[in-house]
Order: sequence, then C-alpha cells, then structure tokens
Amino acid sequence: LLYTIKFEVAMAPKVQVSMDFGIKYLGSPSHGNLKFCLSDGEAIAANSVIVSYNSPVIDKLTTELLQTSLDVQDFSREVVQNFIESCYSGEPQKISKDNFGGMNKMSTVFEVSWLVDKCFEFLDSVDL
Repeated sequence: LLYTIKFEVAMAPKVQVSMDFGIKYLGSPSHGNLKFCLSDGEAIAANSVIVSYNSPVIDKLTTELLQTSLDVQDFSREVVQNFIESCYSGEPQKISKDNFGGMNKMSTVFEVSWLVDKCFEFLDSVDL
C-alpha cells in the first residue's frame, strides 16, 4: 500500500516593523533588549530577534554568549541607526556616498550579506 502526501511549503511573508518597535518597549526583556553602544556614551536599543535574523554574528553573540550590548564605537550614530533600520525593514536604508564606507564595514563585520551586496550595488550605481 502506497500513500502519497502532498504538501506545499509557504515562505513566511516579509515582515516590516516600525523603527520604534525596539524603543517603545524598552522595559520588556524581549523588546529593545539589545543595546548598540556608541562612542558618545549613548546607546540605540533594538530587538535582538529582529537584528539576529539578519546577522549570524549578532545571533551568536546574543544567543550563545548572552550579550545584551554591542560596542559599535567605530561607527557613527547615522550608520548604526541606518544599519538597524535596514535589519528591521529588510531593505537598505539611506546608503549615501558619505556613509557607504561605514555601512559596508558594519554590514561586513556583522555578516549581513544581503546588505553588503546592496552596498556594492549602490557603489556601482554612483559616480565617485
């Protein structure tokens, strides 16, 4: 006796989350639970699950090493903010000639390969 089971694999829909998602719920352990520590002593909060989804490095740091803050003092506030917004939206945010180097470096350090690709697409599309 032979049975055939047919099933379809559906991809999860792309989820877009507003940028304040991590900021709005800072008191909750599951929202705004990851701090990106800037050189000025300030920090930008983000949701570790959303950012980890895009970055295997951040995933390892938060799930295996249980880090709740990341030292990103080498990057400007603008670059860190754009990096986080890109992770939240799934689309590159505000890559420009001025911040290309920082965006590309941060995307490379945290191994966000799709964003590295988008940085180079941007580079190919502009006259330097």
